[in-house]
Amino acid sequence: MELFQKIEEKGLACDEITYATIINGLCRAGKTCMALEILEQMYEDGRLKPVPQCYNPIIDRLCKERRIDEALTLFRDMINKSVAPDNFSYNSLIYGLCKERRIDEALTLFRDMINKSVAPDNVSYNSLIYGLCNMGLWTRALALFEKMKNKGIRPDVFTFTSLISAACKSGKWEEAVLLFRNMIDCGAFPDIVTFTSVLDALCKEGKTAEALNLMEEMFLRGVKPNVVTYSSLINSLCHSAQWKEATRLFNRMLDEGIAPDVVTFNTVIHALCKERRTEEALSVLELMSQRGMRLDIFTYNSLIYGMCRTDRWAEATRLFDEMVVQAVLPDIITLLTLLDAVFQGGMPEEAHKVVVAKVKYGMELSKITCSMLIDEYCFRGKMDKAKKVIDLMVIKDHVPDIASCYKALVNGYMQAKRIGEALRLVEEMIKQGVMPDLETLKALRGLRPKRHVVSGE
Repeated sequence: MELFQKIEEKGLACDEITYATIINGLCRAGKTCMALEILEQMYEDGRLKPVPQCYNPIIDRLCKERRIDEALTLFRDMINKSVAPDNFSYNSLIYGLCKERRIDEALTLFRDMINKSVAPDNVSYNSLIYGLCNMGLWTRALALFEKMKNKGIRPDVFTFTSLISAACKSGKWEEAVLLFRNMIDCGAFPDIVTFTSVLDALCKEGKTAEALNLMEEMFLRGVKPNVVTYSSLINSLCHSAQWKEATRLFNRMLDEGIAPDVVTFNTVIHALCKERRTEEALSVLELMSQRGMRLDIFTYNSLIYGMCRTDRWAEATRLFDEMVVQAVLPDIITLLTLLDAVFQGGMPEEAHKVVVAKVKYGMELSKITCSMLIDEYCFRGKMDKAKKVIDLMVIKDHVPDIASCYKALVNGYMQAKRIGEALRLVEEMIKQGVMPDLETLKALRGLRPKRHVVSGE
């Protein structure tokens, strides 16, 4: 209370507003405990009765500090001491409860607010709509939105953005776009979050033309797209094989001074590699390196895939060596990409040896076994390639997991309903000195065609 004594010593009167101003200042400075002490001392002094403005900054600060139960206790103390909560008191608590996903308590407080003749405003409705949307209760949020409009309370950008984002997250793309148009008609100007939500929804629906038009509308309205906006649209364009439009947008992004993240770079590189435009992909890679970005497994896999598609075996193996040096371990996708190149034929003998050697080295580094490669090929339905793994690596190198390799391929043939080949493979196993296990034999017993005998003798 020394501060108040100094004020009074100078002949200045301390009233409720003085207290409220100091409490507000302390709360803004994050000194909530000190603000509570001042409020308590105000009661002990007894000369002045606190007003809602003395309580509100503390309640609001406690909510922002996620100390909701303490804020509710202070709110009840306020009522017990005959200090009537105002709009600000209720709104702080409602928003705090919604942030903590305590939506039922927030709705109870909202009803209490109305019963006490404290009129809800834009902030009250926005907080509840946000809370309902955050809980995935989109239908209830929309009902409250209609009630808000019927009460003559004008929705703003926050109202619409909450509803649009929730609609997008729950796959209600058409409703999201309708709300967006309604928003503009209501005179609520969309911000970057709103635009990005709608644009992402259009992209997920494959409506890239509409998404591109929306981006142009963003520019016309003076809303600058950010990295999320660009990445979403570039990704959608790449997935719909519109790589020219994607690279145009990527260059525009750079011209606008917006730094792409690793996901954006990877998306563009992958799209270019799919189109066999490996020189352009390497140029993007160079740009990525210049910006100090660390290449990840997705970057390397895309580039190795592109090099293999364009018969650039030396470049593919160089990239493989580089990734190992950079401590990016090859994964099963890397190895299958290299094996696909070997199996398609046309590779010079020397390149063939080098690529096969890289596959074996990668398996050793990443603890990937032949049976894992066969399993993956079978899962993809590429049975012929799975068999080639047996022929190229399993039999030739006498791998330790030879039994698992054969079993994986037999199971793959059975899943593909290629029973004759499964049976022939069992015979091959036996010739290689590998006996099928009981599980495999049981599976085959009921499927064996007539006249086809499998014997372990």
